[in-house]
Amino acid sequence: MARMTEFEQYAISRKIVRLMREGFPQDQATAIAFRMWRDGELPLPPTPQQQRSSANKRREEYRRKLRDRRK
Repeated sequence: MARMTEFEQYAISRKIVRLMREGFPQDQATAIAFRMWRDGELPLPPTPQQQRSSANKRREEYRRKLRDRRK
């Protein structure tokens, strides 16, 4: 199995906390979170590069709309 990235570790730990708040014991919450990660069901937070790319894309769209309005 591939090594986990820092973002995957963060997502797993947050999922464990969320499951424990829902009432699952820690061992079971951990097992559920890791199974979700293994099966690809765990939503991962965006990487900083993805966030910058998304922000740049939104910024460029906004500038394009402003240019179109001026015409």
